[in-house]
Amino acid sequence: MSKLALLPLLLHALVLSSAQQQPVECLTGDEVACAAEHTALLQARRHMVGLAASSHAAAGVSKFPLDTFAGVSMYFILVDRFGRTDGNLTACGADEASNNGWCGGTLKGITAHLDYIAELGFDCIWLTPIVAQYRGTTPSGTGAMGYWAQNIYAIDEHFGTPEDYHELIEKAHEKGLCVVQDFVANHMGPIHGAKDVEPMFPFNKTEYFHQLFRGNLTFDEYTAKTGNWPPPAQAMWSQSGAQCTQGMSCMCYKAGENGEMIWDAASPCPEGMLSDFCKPGDYACQGYSEEVTQKGWFYDLGDLNQSHPFVREQQLAWIQWYVETYKIDAFRLDTAAFMAFDFLSELQEAARIPIIGEVTATNLTFHAQFQANPPPAGRPVLDGVLNFPTYFTAQAAFCGSWFPFSEGNLEFLGKRMTEQVEAGVYKRVDSLGNFADNHDVSRATASCNGDRSKTTNFVVWSMLAKGVPIVYYGTEEYFEAQREAFWTHGYNTSTYMFKVLKTLNAARKQRDLAVSDMQVKIGQRDQDKLVFTRGGDQGIWVYLNNLGETKEAVSYCGAVPPPVEGSRWLDALTGEPASFSGECFIAQGSYPKVLMAKAMAMTS
Repeated sequence: MSKLALLPLLLHALVLSSAQQQPVECLTGDEVACAAEHTALLQARRHMVGLAASSHAAAGVSKFPLDTFAGVSMYFILVDRFGRTDGNLTACGADEASNNGWCGGTLKGITAHLDYIAELGFDCIWLTPIVAQYRGTTPSGTGAMGYWAQNIYAIDEHFGTPEDYHELIEKAHEKGLCVVQDFVANHMGPIHGAKDVEPMFPFNKTEYFHQLFRGNLTFDEYTAKTGNWPPPAQAMWSQSGAQCTQGMSCMCYKAGENGEMIWDAASPCPEGMLSDFCKPGDYACQGYSEEVTQKGWFYDLGDLNQSHPFVREQQLAWIQWYVETYKIDAFRLDTAAFMAFDFLSELQEAARIPIIGEVTATNLTFHAQFQANPPPAGRPVLDGVLNFPTYFTAQAAFCGSWFPFSEGNLEFLGKRMTEQVEAGVYKRVDSLGNFADNHDVSRATASCNGDRSKTTNFVVWSMLAKGVPIVYYGTEEYFEAQREAFWTHGYNTSTYMFKVLKTLNAARKQRDLAVSDMQVKIGQRDQDKLVFTRGGDQGIWVYLNNLGETKEAVSYCGAVPPPVEGSRWLDALTGEPASFSGECFIAQGSYPKVLMAKAMAMTS
């Protein structure tokens, strides 16, 4: 029996004997009134009382929880940037001054615009974390993005109230939308001494945080941040020797004589490295340290020590409490690559709803390990993983930015897609989250230097490649600013990209593409074109390119769909019949084409 399973038995007598001493607010779940509970006993007792007051139905803890992420589509929302209901429509987030500050988006603001999201046709909404955040401003900004937790049981007042959250989830379910909640288990908010730990709930003691290489320093000295970098030990780069030897540059490539990027023989990376710099899972990098990767901090964010029994038990209890309390359908887990596999397995087991983890890696075997350890059939870890290996390649292939072997190279992207499907290392490719951008990387339109044809090709790839399509709010408006507020754009349902996304979501459902097979077609091996199918040769054919805006004809040769008796091939995005010449499909212009066979009677 696990420690978590034993906890109710061990605490049963304590709960009964001390209930009369407990404030009534804590027994009824008032987060604010309970915020002063700081002892391990009170915290554990509170969790057990809360769980006892909720249903423990093993089969289904919400209206329709997901069994798996496989093939669902998601619309990703920054809570602080999507919607507000106070009448203030001031622009925010597009400039450097307001990018990391609070803009005023709320849970009610999202609820007010659920019809807009439902019309797009997505299966789920993914919300950034909403727990109570660090108060104040640091050189890195504020807690507006939701990843600097101070109290994991309270909802931040900037976003709203528990009642607002319940209403959002209820209304989303009524409209057929599942709710995916982002959360952070790796770290809390900024810490610059013990004084910053004391108000954190429930992790209010310094012993709950990793203190690798602290030596003779006091905790205050260890976290003072008076120098450029560590202490604390850092989870990225080489300041502490995380992904490469301490003191070295972790960059694998350098500019050559003509400005082209070439492998740097003096780097810690082997020749042929698929990463631009040493990333989590790049074990071939000289000096790579799993210990520092998992126990290091992100700058000043307090890194939680899951090997501490209290931390581990509290996090497992919290995830159960959260699901029971708010009836959400799935989780997205931040910075999953920086925690131990055994803890992640326990976290997924405790949640009883699927978790999709953020793993910023290019090593496919390491990436696959976050579904099963060892892959593909070892102990289950997380249900899904964000598909960074293909994202890195796709961004460079469609937009022309530099990444090893990928710059302007759609043929290489096709090889990576095929490798994921055929290599046999993944437990479930259908649960890999495909995306063209998010809140941590450049917007697709910005990456493609404003070229809307390239951007649209990139987004259509993310919608139709095998896996979980994830679209970041504002993509339908071709946003270029990474975290711009959405309310100044009017929730327009008539834009070209809105119609593209709506059409593709409908096609995914009509043709049952969620977990259908995918095959990349070799064709003429052009680096500027990519063709793949979903659901076999009589399913859908996806024609993509990186040519940039042009109205001239684009020929895709060597990969054309077969004749289908009684039907003809149409472009789902325009409704126009497909034009073929011999072994070539001839597209008018550079925007993507998605061919579907439809009966003649339906197309006449």
